[in-house]
Amino acid sequence: MAGLTKEQRAQRAAENLAAGKAAPNNPEQQEQQEQQEQQEQQAVLVAMVTDSPAFPGAPTTADVHPEEVENWKAHGWKEME
Repeated sequence: MAGLTKEQRAQRAAENLAAGKAAPNNPEQQEQQEQQEQQEQQAVLVAMVTDSPAFPGAPTTADVHPEEVENWKAHGWKEME
């Protein structure tokens, strides 16, 4: 927006808000959107556990996408109750 006056920038911002568009550099709104995306992602994951880790120190729990659950079960993982 080089070359625009403060009034022109304010007018464009008001037009974008009126049109339902978010300001591109609004960190507060971006943070809210990221939190919402994380919550949506967490809501669809399946908690799984294994008794025999792949190597010493390997994790024994995992949050798995529903489409990958069968692949993880094939490797000895179970759904957490």
